[in-house]
Amino acid sequence: MKNYKKTIILGMAFINLSLNSYAKEYDLNSLLDLTTQNNIDGKIARTKVEEVEAEIENAKSEYYPTITGVIGSEARNSATDSSINTTNTVGELRIDYNLYKFGGTTNRVSSLKSLKKEEEKIVNFTETNIKRQLKKEYYEALSFREVIDILKEEINFNKTLKKQVKLKKDQGLVGAADILEIDMRDATLTNELLKLEEEFQHSLDNIRRITYIPHNEEILLKGNIPHDHFHVNEEKLVSEAMNKNLELSRTQIKVESLNFELNSSKTQKLPEINLSGRYGKMRIDEQYSNDDRSEGLIGVYIEIPLFNGGEKNSQVRKLRSKLAREKLNRDKRQNHLKIDVIHRFERMETIHKQADLAERNVANGKNYFKNVLNEYKRGIKNSIDLVSARDRLADFKKDLIEYRKEYLFAILDLETITNTTILKE
Repeated sequence: MKNYKKTIILGMAFINLSLNSYAKEYDLNSLLDLTTQNNIDGKIARTKVEEVEAEIENAKSEYYPTITGVIGSEARNSATDSSINTTNTVGELRIDYNLYKFGGTTNRVSSLKSLKKEEEKIVNFTETNIKRQLKKEYYEALSFREVIDILKEEINFNKTLKKQVKLKKDQGLVGAADILEIDMRDATLTNELLKLEEEFQHSLDNIRRITYIPHNEEILLKGNIPHDHFHVNEEKLVSEAMNKNLELSRTQIKVESLNFELNSSKTQKLPEINLSGRYGKMRIDEQYSNDDRSEGLIGVYIEIPLFNGGEKNSQVRKLRSKLAREKLNRDKRQNHLKIDVIHRFERMETIHKQADLAERNVANGKNYFKNVLNEYKRGIKNSIDLVSARDRLADFKKDLIEYRKEYLFAILDLETITNTTILKE
């Protein structure tokens, strides 16, 4: 059993040594730089902006005339009149121009511009949120690494502890159960270490997914989990969320866009004024003379929609219903958002206090263990007391790491919902 445990520990030590010798060091800033350069989610979001820009250009084309050239050859035949059996070459230049549409095109362009503004916000949020995800994975990996360091320290300390207990056993001061207590602790620590090593490697894979670091490249993380005190104002966070929260902003932009669509749809029931012109040798079915002269035609026409079976009215009613629904969604989101921001703020404050208490527990746990160790050496405490004191100290250290990580996670969650920056890179 002893040799088996030594083999596991030595094997892990050899693996770690081998990995570190080929590993590349990364701190948070270098990982963020890789995320900016390599992650494609932001690039995918940008293609949607380009798509809307193309739609805007297409809509704006209605502001300009349409010029068409027609060239061809036509045959005219008659069974009773041989003079009609002719073939003519025709060519025309035609122009169509909408002079006035009562704002229909303008509203359509404005609607698309609102959509573009929404897509641009999504791009900015996507790029920023990817970095927040990277920070979470980075701090998650650091927390695993720091707990692993604690476990390794405890496994090494267990060897010293076992020597002390064995010495007392040789002196007849303790029994075999005390040795078994140390061995069981050693097995428990080793088992936990194996589990955390696997979870640590999984967290590094999550970092690779975001930064596109090749899987065959080993990562050596630099840095520690900080516990800075951030002074943020709850009311200011709520205000920022109302102005910058992505989901609320998207709902507001949908309301604006639907307003423009509704106005545009209403104009479809109004007359249109169009300019049409043509010049050239007319086609047979439209010619104005019987010779080969080129002729022209130009005119201004008013198109008045008289009856369409209620199609336009139904479209207006449909848009009004959608607009009313989005306004209700906006009001609901505002209400929920305020509650969510306050809840996340309070959670951040609570975890912050827990982290402070955990720091005090670690300091007190160190002093407590020293006292128990001294009393153990004097025979006042037994080995179970000693192991218990050491386990409590290790648990306090692990709790502190967890609270510091969760505190950072809470801040990043607040950043996401308010779409603001609290943690400085």
